[in-house]
Amino acid sequence: MNRVRVMLALFVLAVPGAAMAQGLTFGAKAGVTMATLKHDPDEAADFGYRIGLAAGGFVALPLGSRLTIQPEGLFNQKGAKADDEGLVTTLQLDYLEVPVLVKYAVTHGGPRSIFVFGGPSVAFKIRSRATASFGDTTIDLDADEGFEDIEFGVVAGGGVDFGKWSIDGRYTFGLSNLNRDEADDVKIKSRAITILAGVRF
Repeated sequence: MNRVRVMLALFVLAVPGAAMAQGLTFGAKAGVTMATLKHDPDEAADFGYRIGLAAGGFVALPLGSRLTIQPEGLFNQKGAKADDEGLVTTLQLDYLEVPVLVKYAVTHGGPRSIFVFGGPSVAFKIRSRATASFGDTTIDLDADEGFEDIEFGVVAGGGVDFGKWSIDGRYTFGLSNLNRDEADDVKIKSRAITILAGVRF
């Protein structure tokens, strides 16, 4: 949890300073994430999707007319949700996610710019919680001990800039095994699709 606070503080302090440099812009974005988990060795296991919130800020550093480096800091609600004959189980994995994206403008110079992007991502776990509900009965469980605190992944996607506004869609492919139980051979990795709307200030 201390690492999360340090990363948040660094990001908040860095954004105003970075925005003062020539060519740098910053902004905010928010949207929804549809997240699930992949199970190894049973790749066919169906965890279902959890729909959550994604929101945060970004700094954009132009490297030319088409290329931009864009670090982001996002609160992202991941996990999974499954419904087995009325028994609904939800795993809530909430993260501070820090992707560092390389953004390339496929078209530019007009009112709209189509872009693609990709890059690495590191996510710091803020909360992990599991709930199981059947009818009117709900059981809450603290799942913190079962999942790793840090997740590494890669992000790829594309979108459209129009004026100071933007819309993008991205896929986050988790590389880390989230299962903290070293005696267990099961590997659990996250997958997420996120749609975000953003604005530059």
